[in-house]
Amino acid sequence: MRTRLPISLRLLSMTGLTLVTAIASADLIELDNGDRISGVIIEKTAGKLVVDTGYAGRIELDWSRVVRLATEQPLLFRLNEGQEVRGTLDTDDGGGMTIRTPEGGAQPIASLGLIVEIGAIPSDEPPAFEWRGQVNLAGKAVRGNTDTDSLSVDTRAVAEKKGMQRYTVSAGFNKEHSGGSLTKEQYLLDGRYDHFFSKRWFAYLGAGFEKDEFKDLNLRSVYSGGSGYQFFDTDELRISLQGGLSYTGEDFIEDEDNSFAGVLWNLNWEQAFFDERMNFFHRHSGNQGLDDSDNLLIKAQTGVRIPLISGMHATAEYDIDWDRSPAAGAKRTDHTYKVGVGYEW
Repeated sequence: MRTRLPISLRLLSMTGLTLVTAIASADLIELDNGDRISGVIIEKTAGKLVVDTGYAGRIELDWSRVVRLATEQPLLFRLNEGQEVRGTLDTDDGGGMTIRTPEGGAQPIASLGLIVEIGAIPSDEPPAFEWRGQVNLAGKAVRGNTDTDSLSVDTRAVAEKKGMQRYTVSAGFNKEHSGGSLTKEQYLLDGRYDHFFSKRWFAYLGAGFEKDEFKDLNLRSVYSGGSGYQFFDTDELRISLQGGLSYTGEDFIEDEDNSFAGVLWNLNWEQAFFDERMNFFHRHSGNQGLDDSDNLLIKAQTGVRIPLISGMHATAEYDIDWDRSPAAGAKRTDHTYKVGVGYEW
């Protein structure tokens, strides 16, 4: 006669079996103080080993403190000589390490210091583009001692294959009437292509155009190319820096046209605070002519976005546009303040 266990004991047995199986299939990490940690290794980069423990979430360990490592699932190991090996890492009782490939091969590793990066094995499927961006609308109407109406529209869209390539396009339109007269009308368009050679290093090509009759600008065109470094690229924090050579052509309405070769730099910083209840951004670009120090252009946009509902957000932004040698009759500096709403995807 078969004896059936009570339901409570069966549930306890199943839970225990699941826990044992999870522990048995976990990656194992031993630190220099003797602590042993089990979990799933996510990546190793920039001196940190990221592990998903399950019981305590994701944690970061100093790579310099790791003395032994054993992985259960195949990972991609990048070695200091540029070699890439896919497989599981075994460490025997004597401290010897070997990466065992799915095909049955074995790659001895003399020390953990030879491992530069660890990450997931890329899928054989070509990665799809990830899209993100926003469109913002700001305006004001003032009546009384002065009559002022202003409208500002800007948009920025990014299409990216992580670690491979990225397209960025931004456009803006600013218009203002004061006292019944047009006092500002500006059109902006920028585009850039980034090609990644590694997870962080990339080369870029860019082009920017500006039209502003109140700066005497019929059209300013800036073409640039160079290299950049992606310090961070997550939804919580993005920081990148680029630098290269540029060529600028300025077609003025009244003043004499101008053109110059130069060096160009860009900084992009986006960061989420308070569990993404506030998003800060700062973008800075500079363009210095090589033939004349007066050919210097500086632009910066700084602001915050506060999520509202269903992709909508409130936005506040301050822009500065500085030209060391503007056209005759034009001011060096333009300040723009924006408060409005937008949509983000």
